[in-house]
Amino acid sequence: MIRVDFQFYVEEYNGIIIEDERSLKQPILKANTYLNQVMHLQPSENDMELVKLCLCELSDMIYQDDMNRMEHGGREVQSENTDGYSVNYATEAEAGKIAVDALQTKIYAVIRRYLAHTGLLYQGVNVNAYEC
Repeated sequence: MIRVDFQFYVEEYNGIIIEDERSLKQPILKANTYLNQVMHLQPSENDMELVKLCLCELSDMIYQDDMNRMEHGGREVQSENTDGYSVNYATEAEAGKIAVDALQTKIYAVIRRYLAHTGLLYQGVNVNAYEC
């Protein structure tokens, strides 16, 4: 697991979404699990900053996703109307697939954006293989 501390998150990545060290721990852990699925080499010192920046952006995405779920009682919002305020929630079956697919697609796009040119990513499996 690649460690990213709150100081790096704030000073190097300029992160503002996650407020404190404690709140950063779980998203960084989850971000590392996604990265470990597609990274087949240990990053060199030259690549380490890119990897940490990637983990910070992934952590922001994961943190925001978790906060959205908590705000809506764990339910996935399908549509929302702000002028009369109404919220439609996806069914449980739809919500799981929608949320997982959307988040994973975004996560793997971020990983590719940061690390595609480094040689760290495994080339033998399409990272979009989760699509049916």
